[in-house]
Amino acid sequence: MKLINTLLLAISLLSPLALAHGDHDTDLSEDEIPSGLSWEKAHMKYEHDIDDYDALTFFTLHDLNNKGYMDSKDILSLYGLLREEVVGKGDGMGTHDDSEVISEETKVSVVKQILDLLDANSDDRVTKEEYLNYAKKGGEFPNLGVGIGHSQDFEREYEIHHWNKYHKDQDPDVKVIHKEDVEHELLHHEHDIENLEKENYPTFDKIQLQEMIAVKNIPKKYLVN
Repeated sequence: MKLINTLLLAISLLSPLALAHGDHDTDLSEDEIPSGLSWEKAHMKYEHDIDDYDALTFFTLHDLNNKGYMDSKDILSLYGLLREEVVGKGDGMGTHDDSEVISEETKVSVVKQILDLLDANSDDRVTKEEYLNYAKKGGEFPNLGVGIGHSQDFEREYEIHHWNKYHKDQDPDVKVIHKEDVEHELLHHEHDIENLEKENYPTFDKIQLQEMIAVKNIPKKYLVN
């Protein structure tokens, strides 16, 4: 949603557009789960808008392609780690300083922890039977400190968590501006600027830089024999 001009104009001019406080949204940072909820229940509530579910529903929802088991891709998808980076807080909000690259080490660690917990026969997958048996004993997918499981890019996450709830049908012209709208558009703007800088000022490794240098033009006194 390209609202940056409207939003910044509204703020700078203190226009009659209502600037809501946005206290209707729970602030979900990448390492914060609302108190009173387990990670699994919080994931279902905030990522899928489901409060009541059974183990079979949870498994079916996260078994991509209905294979009958969850492999490393399914596990990473569940925890929102199929992306290369988290922009802002991952839910379409936050600042660009909050952004993080998702390391391969983090992905490997998360998959290993889940397989160690649920993969009873050590075949590198979690079958439906294994998960249902685990859930019967009260087991749930744990909080591994990598966020609540935002799996989409930050634009889509903003739509899911805010736009669709407060603007899509009720206020498509954005007559009421929430702090989440401002925060998201600033994040979008900062992200665009960073990408533009990367395009205009690419980074090079040592070998690439050496290949670009015209050695013949360097005075001999600066060359190492």
